Amino acid sequence: MPDSKFAREGYDIVTEQEVSYPNAALGRELSVETIDGEVKIRIPAGTQPNTLIRLSGRGVKHIRDNGHGDHYVKIKVIVPKKLSGKEKELLEALQKEESGESPEEKKNHSWF
Repeated sequence: MPDSKFAREGYDIVTEQEVSYPNAALGRELSVETIDGEVKIRIPAGTQPNTLIRLSGRGVKHIRDNGHGDHYVKIKVIVPKKLSGKEKELLEALQKEESGESPEEKKNHSWF
């Protein structure tokens, strides 16, 4: 039967899992729902948006044999629309670290 959480592609199941930017960058263990219940998965550090994580044998049972399809978890990296003061401060520090600019150099840019 059709389900809002699970998309079926043949014997395979595809779901989406939202992950925050820090969790995608640093990695994390999460619980995801499968057709057979919850399973823990590891989101590797550096996971990119739309990455597919394969859960072998967690899909639909084959009709003619004992095999199963796979379950694929599509990672959706979520970027917040509003940041707390602390979150903004931490991201600005990361931005400076990545760009290699000093705070004075940053002030001289017309777009800041």
